[in-house]
Amino acid sequence: MIYPLWHQYPEIYPKLQHVQALLTQRTRIRQPLVGNLLTQQINAGGKMLRSGLMLMFAQFGDFNRPELISGGAAIEALHLATLIHDDVLDHADARRGVDTIHSQADNRAAIYAGDFLFSVYFELMAQSSPDVANVGTNAMTMRRIFLGELDQNGQTNQRDLTVHQYLRQISGKTAALFALATYQGVRISQADPSLFIPAYRFGRYLGMSFQMIDDLLDYTGSPSQTQKPVFEDLQNGIYTLPLLYALETDRASLTPHLNAAQTDPQELAFVIERVRRDGIPQATALAEKYTQKALATLAAFPKGETRDALLTITNTMLNRKL
Repeated sequence: MIYPLWHQYPEIYPKLQHVQALLTQRTRIRQPLVGNLLTQQINAGGKMLRSGLMLMFAQFGDFNRPELISGGAAIEALHLATLIHDDVLDHADARRGVDTIHSQADNRAAIYAGDFLFSVYFELMAQSSPDVANVGTNAMTMRRIFLGELDQNGQTNQRDLTVHQYLRQISGKTAALFALATYQGVRISQADPSLFIPAYRFGRYLGMSFQMIDDLLDYTGSPSQTQKPVFEDLQNGIYTLPLLYALETDRASLTPHLNAAQTDPQELAFVIERVRRDGIPQATALAEKYTQKALATLAAFPKGETRDALLTITNTMLNRKL
């Protein structure tokens, strides 16, 4: 199923169908349990935001290059691999409205599934853009993603985490993949090289804001909206932007409740109320700042339907309730 956002863009939608079909084909394996679970995740209604944005930026170059399908499938493979590993680390039972792989099989199967997707990613990316320099760009992006994950998981329950350190985490964890997607769009389509850096910066700013909004929704959304449990980060001892700002406002009275909030519903309710009061406004303002930086970056691109569509998509993504 392709996310409804892309139905509005008839030049993008059919290519995303091909991306999804190629990824499904490349993830067929002899082990039926893991293979079937991977297919389930691929078809579970993910937004395909990264591959869709890659294709949007490809319109500034040769949009008919067949390598774009492999590039889009590679981006989706990498994204899904990180999600599967995240679900194991976060003990998440649901993703995209369906049970996670580790909850249906076990942690071992999920880790192997994620590792297999990394190999699919490199295989597809090598086919779409085999030059050495671009392979290096992809390898560097993976390094940033893993460092972001290590930063996050190495700082669980560390109350001295700063907003600066949080921004460094999400720069690797989320923004690096968005930046890779938008960069690959102009790179694979052989657009004007002067667009390479602006495309990368747009993806980075967008990814930063996107993750901040995800973290806000963990406190303000509902499971029916987000298709995943709410307050999950807090209960796993992960400190995200709204909580960090709340701690900056009133660390002394909030800190004693944080450990208990992981298991005690009353303590959890207390922390949530404080975060909504003291953290949400500041976190929202910072997300808006990065949104505006992303929108400003689009000024470097030629005027026309593609740039207008990117402005619309950015506002849709970053003013979302999902």
